[in-house]
Amino acid sequence: MIKDDMAIHAGVPEKAVKAALKQLRDHAELAEVTWDTARSRPGRPIKVYFEAATMEQIRAAKTRLEQRLNEGGFDLYP
Repeated sequence: MIKDDMAIHAGVPEKAVKAALKQLRDHAELAEVTWDTARSRPGRPIKVYFEAATMEQIRAAKTRLEQRLNEGGFDLYP
């Protein structure tokens, strides 16, 4: 298994990140990807840890997460 992480700007609420992660379950191509979030602290980036068989699956999950957050009106790169 390959592991990778993603840091999301502290300006994005943790609830929004968790809701976007739940929406990723709707995509069949991401069924093999698992993730976990680290305990967040105010003013610090939110860390999401991904695990999958291939790096392409992880990249697809990260891209989908970014799309969902952008659609929600959150700017990931302020």
